[in-house]
Amino acid sequence: MAELLLPGKDVDERLAAKAALESSEEKLRSLCASYAGTFVSVERRGHGLEQKLRKLLESAKSIESRVSTCEHSLEQEDESDGSLAALSEKHRVRRRTLLQHSTLLELLELPSLMDACVRSNLYEEALSIAAFANTLERRHAEKNDVVLKVISQVRSRQSDLRRHLLFCLKSYVSMPQCLEIVTALRRLNSIDLERQSESNLERVHGAMELSLQVDFLEARDVWLDQPSTNGESRPGSVGEDASIRAGSEQLLDSIERYRTRMFEIATQFNAIFRAQANSSAIAASLLNMWAVRRVRSFLATLEDQLCVIDNSASLRDALDSCVFFSTSMGRLGADFTSSLAPLFESKMHSLVVASWTDGVHQFADTLKICRDAVVAAPLVSSTVADAVSSEYIADGSTLPPPRQLMALPPLGRLVNAFLSGLNELRRCLLPGIFPKLRKSLQAALVDIDAILQANERAVLTPGLRGDASELRHIAREMKTTMKGIVTPYLQGALEHALGNKEGARRHNDMVAATMTEPVGGEIIDKKPEKDTEDDTETYSTEVKKSLPYQSKLMENESEKERTEE
Repeated sequence: MAELLLPGKDVDERLAAKAALESSEEKLRSLCASYAGTFVSVERRGHGLEQKLRKLLESAKSIESRVSTCEHSLEQEDESDGSLAALSEKHRVRRRTLLQHSTLLELLELPSLMDACVRSNLYEEALSIAAFANTLERRHAEKNDVVLKVISQVRSRQSDLRRHLLFCLKSYVSMPQCLEIVTALRRLNSIDLERQSESNLERVHGAMELSLQVDFLEARDVWLDQPSTNGESRPGSVGEDASIRAGSEQLLDSIERYRTRMFEIATQFNAIFRAQANSSAIAASLLNMWAVRRVRSFLATLEDQLCVIDNSASLRDALDSCVFFSTSMGRLGADFTSSLAPLFESKMHSLVVASWTDGVHQFADTLKICRDAVVAAPLVSSTVADAVSSEYIADGSTLPPPRQLMALPPLGRLVNAFLSGLNELRRCLLPGIFPKLRKSLQAALVDIDAILQANERAVLTPGLRGDASELRHIAREMKTTMKGIVTPYLQGALEHALGNKEGARRHNDMVAATMTEPVGGEIIDKKPEKDTEDDTETYSTEVKKSLPYQSKLMENESEKERTEE
């Protein structure tokens, strides 16, 4: 081959071409061998592409029916849900809704915002939201369910606001706070009035105003009935006296609390509701009914609380407080002074009569104990009776307790018990109890006479031992002293305590005559020692000599009783 390329020699073109061909084939084989993987990959991809094209053709044939249906739908022009126009409108609405996302969030937060305003006492903001709910209802209620739900929730919070405002009135509120609360309630009524479709809105407004007044008084009643926190007893007081003092102070505190609160409520009501001329008459009538009801409640409570009073001084303090309360309410046309008299007269009468009753029971118990034990020593005393006191002679109206009663301690203690009851009248004398006291005194004297008669019959029973003779002597002496001295003296003391000086002078004259007219005879110091069948006669004889001063009337009574025996 080298030889063919030498210069000067002829070149065989066929051999050159053959050699070039063989060289090309050799290069091709080497190239094919080097790129065998590429050829295989291309073959595989071509086969896969062919299969995919075949599937695409099949898919295109399968959607031909759907394309025809879509073409038919696009050709429709009605507004049905499946039409293109309807779908386009829905899409447009959703896009516009999405653009108003922040505004819609604020709308949905209205109920929660109003609830927060109610809990934070932001009445103005809560009322603004309630008024905005009315605007939403007028504009969008018929087209949007979401707005309807928001409005319903706002209405629920509006009811919560009304209950919260009324609850605030159930505690202490000053006049500015009360005015602010009532103004908020009136605005709530105005918001509700906007939703009314009645033709006569004035009538509806009047009914709402009347309902507001009733709700106001009912809420304030709760505060009026709340107990006071300063009714505790004073420090350092113990025992029964402490409980009595605490009860009296608690009653006075209760009266003062009721007076101040009731007057404050009436003042607030007049300032808020009676300022309007169109509702002044109705408000005045409603306030009058409320005042009458509260006064009745106060009197019922006062009647129960008077039970803790056991002295006339505390009763007088309570009476003064109640009278001041009544006169204060008189400025509002609710004076109830006349209703106080029966309560305090009944209590005052019971205080006086209680001392009398205790004295009578103690007197009866003393006689019974001595009679059962057949002992006469506790029934008599060796004290010598003085003459008539000069005090009676000086002024002619007052008579001190007869000292002759010191010889008979049970009668002396009985008189002291009656005088202690009359001393209660010095602090709280009520004219309405005069007839009751006279009647009670007569009943007590009748009971004492019955006790003395029963005691006399008991000691005259045959067979008694011990001091039986002395007991019979003392029983007759007590009976005579009771009729001649104690009875007229107690009647005169009662009349003097009631201010009837003429009646007191008449009874005192009877006592003075009994105490100054001697009967004659001597005082018998020595009593019979034996209980014989003649004790009754001997005892009747000694009765005339037992008292140094008796009236002839009493002597005749003694003789008459002795004769009957």
